[in-house]
Amino acid sequence: MSGDALCVGVCMIDWDSGVCLGCGRTADEINGVPVAPPPEALQPASGEPAALPPNVAAQVGEGSD
Repeated sequence: MSGDALCVGVCMIDWDSGVCLGCGRTADEINGVPVAPPPEALQPASGEPAALPPNVAAQVGEGSD
């Protein structure tokens, strides 16, 4: 969820569930803490493993075949 578009001005966190009773977001979402995408979202559509960024490949190498 992005920004404060969901904020209704009633900030009250239910600490048992960790969700704001006003907007339904977690404290991390409200504070802007990035949430990791699901692992499926990290894989390229082709099923091939993603290539390393050039600066990383220069440091660790491309791997072995």
